[in-house]
Amino acid sequence: MQRPFGFAIALVFGLVFAREARAAEREIAPASARVEQSPTPAGLLAAADAAVGAGDLPLARSLFEQLATQFPATPEASESRRALAIIAMRVAPTGHARAPASAPAAGGKSAASATQDDEVIVRNEPYSLRTKERLRLTIWEKVDFSVTSFLYGMSLGLSFALSQDTHSASDVLTPVALGAITYTLGSVAFLKLANPDRGDLPLALAITSFVPTTTLLVMSAADASSDGRTTGMATTIAGLLSIPIAVVAARHLDLDPGDTQLVRDAGFWGLALSTVGMLGFGGHTDPYYGSSQYRTPSGREVAVAGLVGLYGGLGLGLLGARVGEVSLERVRVTTWGGYGGAVVGLLLGAAANNGREQDTYRGAAIGALAGLVITFISTSSIDGIPDEEPARLSWHRRLTPVMVQVAGREGSLHPGLGVGGTLF
Repeated sequence: MQRPFGFAIALVFGLVFAREARAAEREIAPASARVEQSPTPAGLLAAADAAVGAGDLPLARSLFEQLATQFPATPEASESRRALAIIAMRVAPTGHARAPASAPAAGGKSAASATQDDEVIVRNEPYSLRTKERLRLTIWEKVDFSVTSFLYGMSLGLSFALSQDTHSASDVLTPVALGAITYTLGSVAFLKLANPDRGDLPLALAITSFVPTTTLLVMSAADASSDGRTTGMATTIAGLLSIPIAVVAARHLDLDPGDTQLVRDAGFWGLALSTVGMLGFGGHTDPYYGSSQYRTPSGREVAVAGLVGLYGGLGLGLLGARVGEVSLERVRVTTWGGYGGAVVGLLLGAAANNGREQDTYRGAAIGALAGLVITFISTSSIDGIPDEEPARLSWHRRLTPVMVQVAGREGSLHPGLGVGGTLF
């Protein structure tokens, strides 16, 4: 009686162990199965990520090494090299791997690994080999686009308000508020529906800002005595017409993001420096009953200087985009440097000579120009596609002080100070 009973117990345990072994095999098998069925970079990367999620770092390492060896020029190979670097950091000195902190994010094939204490997910950023620019729009670029559109809407509303006969507070503030709201909602709709790339945003902003600005400057330069109503109405109509033009241009043109941003910002700074410079350096002093009186430039002179600066800046921007390869990030940082220089120069100019108006304009122009030049020269490292493995040097050749046992002449051991670490 005992032999059949013992045989039944052995059979039950054998079935249970076989079921557990088959379940464990199913957890690991999909990785290798995918490798055999899909020997492609994407298949190898998916299999390696699956191995990371299952906690099998040796298998993940072999798959990442296979991917980096067989397909070295693919984006997946770059991700595999980053993953190998992280796995090397996670493996203990004895060769045993630590338990995985967490599985990769769902759908994130570029999630390579996570540390034990701090969760780290490595996601490569795609770059265009044609433009050497990052492809994805960031949230900050979208916010910048919407904020700038908000300001353009305010200026358009102000132009419309100036074209009216009455200039009460409600007549001025209502169009300004409506213009800001309309332009902001339009920018959000453009981001959601038009699916723009990084080069479309500076192109759309350039068209919607420079078209009404040109109209305003041309009318001011042509007839300095024209009333504000005609100029404001023309500027408003030009601003409204520029919106569909910008949408169509962004839809049909595929421009380099950095070049487009360079042309746009060059036009903006040409306009700003020329007008502020004219107000600071374009005046003249006339004798007045034994003394002197400073006369500021006329509106026509400022408008002409603005036109020359705007289109001169656009021309210089086109030339720079043609002969150089400047990234959108570098142009934007340079613009921030111009803003900072303008503020510092304005404060210094206002503090000189008891705050004369022309000194304030001169300080702002000189400070902005200095900020642009200094920032542009000092940010050349931003251009181009970054190194595939910028963190490789972070853990090589690390030396740390350690306490070691030193043997004396008589064979006795005593503590001593030494140096340890990785020397390759």
